[in-house]
Amino acid sequence: MFNSYSLRLRFIQRLSLFFILMVIPLSALSNQKKTAQAIRITTSPEIDGKLDEDVWNQVSNLKDFLQWNPHNGQPASQRTEVKICYDDSAIYIGAICYDDSPEKIMKEIRFRDDITGMNADEFAVNICPFNDSLNSYFLGVTAANVQRDIKFSGDEADKAWDGVWESRVCITEEGWILEIKIPFSVVRFSSDSVQNWGINFWRWIARNREWDVWSFVDVSLEGWWKQNGILQGLKDLDPPLHLSLYPYLSAYNQKGLSGDWAFSYNGGMDLKYGISDSFTLDVTLIPDFGQVQSDEELLNLTPYEIKYNERRQFFTEGTELFNKGDVLYTRRIGARPVGYYSLNEQLHTNESVIKNPHETRLINATKLSGRTNNGLGIGILNAMTSSSQALVMNTLTEERREIQTQPFTNYNIFVLDQILFSNSYLSLINSNVLRKEYLANVTGTEFTFADRSNTYRLKGIGAVSHIKDDGVGTTGFKALMKAGKFGGQFQYEYNLSIISDHFNQNDLGYLKRNNEAAQQLSLEYNIYEPFSIFRGITNRIDLIYSRMYTPKVFSEFIINCKMNASFKNHYLLNLELGLAPGERFDYYETRTPERCFINHKYYEAKMNIQTDDRKPIHMGFQAGFMNSFGYHFKVRSWQAGITPNLRPNNQINLGLGILFTRDENQTGYVYQDVDTGEIIFGKRDRKTLENIAQASYVLNNRMSLIFKARHYWSLVDYDSYFELLEDGRLGTTNYDTNHNVNFNAFNIDMTFRWHFAPGSEISLNWKNSIYTSDSQLVHLYWDNLRNTLDSPQINSLSIKIFYYFDRLFK
Repeated sequence: MFNSYSLRLRFIQRLSLFFILMVIPLSALSNQKKTAQAIRITTSPEIDGKLDEDVWNQVSNLKDFLQWNPHNGQPASQRTEVKICYDDSAIYIGAICYDDSPEKIMKEIRFRDDITGMNADEFAVNICPFNDSLNSYFLGVTAANVQRDIKFSGDEADKAWDGVWESRVCITEEGWILEIKIPFSVVRFSSDSVQNWGINFWRWIARNREWDVWSFVDVSLEGWWKQNGILQGLKDLDPPLHLSLYPYLSAYNQKGLSGDWAFSYNGGMDLKYGISDSFTLDVTLIPDFGQVQSDEELLNLTPYEIKYNERRQFFTEGTELFNKGDVLYTRRIGARPVGYYSLNEQLHTNESVIKNPHETRLINATKLSGRTNNGLGIGILNAMTSSSQALVMNTLTEERREIQTQPFTNYNIFVLDQILFSNSYLSLINSNVLRKEYLANVTGTEFTFADRSNTYRLKGIGAVSHIKDDGVGTTGFKALMKAGKFGGQFQYEYNLSIISDHFNQNDLGYLKRNNEAAQQLSLEYNIYEPFSIFRGITNRIDLIYSRMYTPKVFSEFIINCKMNASFKNHYLLNLELGLAPGERFDYYETRTPERCFINHKYYEAKMNIQTDDRKPIHMGFQAGFMNSFGYHFKVRSWQAGITPNLRPNNQINLGLGILFTRDENQTGYVYQDVDTGEIIFGKRDRKTLENIAQASYVLNNRMSLIFKARHYWSLVDYDSYFELLEDGRLGTTNYDTNHNVNFNAFNIDMTFRWHFAPGSEISLNWKNSIYTSDSQLVHLYWDNLRNTLDSPQINSLSIKIFYYFDRLFK
């Protein structure tokens, strides 16, 4: 049965070895980097967006920008001139963005960092203080003076990082002018007396969808932030040590499921201390995350945990160094208690649950991170959560008692990251979680070795986990390797991953599944220059061969093809094709070791079209289907979606998203009898409808009102049940229990934010949430929505104020 797959495997292995050997060749010399000379000034300019002070006359212009996209390397369509200087406390940048049609400069206003789909011209600087092509800061400002900033560490981008820096812009008859002041306290750098920094300047001309850059950046290479020019001659930088305090006050008035309103208030503080010119200590004391946006919850019928995005600012900002080795998932900190779902097993006769907290309380969290003059990055993150207690009551005697669902827990991660030659690095990571008699420890490494042009690379991750639970230890490992050519029109890569059956990083990380050995060969051909009706096209094919780690048996072989095309009319097209030419042996859906379910062969196709988002009205269309064929039911799935967007002016943005998915004859796990070991599968039809409505009104670049409402409805209707046989196929059974599901998640998040001072904010927030799940199916949408809105719900009104204090020490 496996002969054809064995032949495919040998072919992939031999072809992959050929590609790995091709990593060795030396690449061609890259375009010469531009250089700029740093000029020290004694009188700092006023940041007003005018460039009319004498100090700017002392500084020469940096000009001759090139296109990065769409015509990589050709002269920019509009002229840009930049001036840069520095004093004892900051770097100053002035730029004139000339424009032949200044009335066409796009100036849409969004809130800080909210730039997705934004129609506004932008100027940005990318600063790499260690000139290592790996660690840099990207600071951009639009023609409406909306700021955004990103911090990079290797291939990790920290978009949640917010530095406190100044900018002003001014629209003129020749274009637009901007000034930026970047205090030295915002960035980390070495203590050398003379320094050369990596630097580059970028300009986005929104109406042309054109990116221009000062020092040439090859669009075919990954990591545009790694291809900077050089800022020479920074001398005797002596940044002051700084202490930043973010005290806050918050108040909540919340209506719970019981219908009663409850008032509460909190106070606490975040602290940021620059303990040296290169290292920063971040501490959150008595944290409050009550205003974090609601998760987009789903009905999960798979054996895998859903991974939700981290939205808490302390754990999203400044954590790029801690993401080495892919062993950190900060949502574990303050998550649901480990004994939350097993509480009923501890109840005595006649006892019922009065209170069972659904999340643990974070006491405090601390981050220490920075980089030495020798390029060694050091990061330490520690967090502590208090014990969680459930309250139960005897319904006859009314006696109450507490049951601990999670003891006091300590989370810790330690990272060393050494910069090597030419875009290469080597990292060591250790994470551990300690609670009472339980210890989870993961130790790993991550490395990247690249040639000088960053075209050919060898990347790898390895880790060992050890869990000790009540004196019993379990050890596992993972090893991932990637090698290939990652630049140019033709690219290729080979991936190998092995994850043992006992490897577990889920106490502080996220791993979808272990017990797997997979190989992937990817071929990519890209056209970057515009031609015919296209601005550019990327094409990729992936061949994926998977086996179980134990038992060492075949799992699946999949072929995926993807194409992304951008058109000269600024439409976007994405096409995806998938094929599983043979039966798949699924050892995860059964939820039982060494038992497999033989799943269907399948073919599928997906399409996504985006119209020109420069227009006041633009749309997105999504469609797809999947058909499977095999020994039992023919499974059919299809989906369709539309995302209209309206932008009546530069301050208002309205969006709607509707996605409908239907699965017919889907087959999956339902139940296992613990006494007989019988595993029950069910044939089901599933319909899912998701509606999202969003609106934003931005008064100015400091004040905004954001509204989002989401209704997710998933209906699962079981038709029949089957017993999973030993050979992985399905047989008849007398099992006939109702497992139908009618699941609803309804959320509203509305927030008013006002940045009333640098780094300081007042936010007003309203949150409404409804979650329902039962076995009574409601097939009509409006009837279902009416029932959902009539269900118990949680309403929360809150206000939070935090103020930024910054104290400098010489």
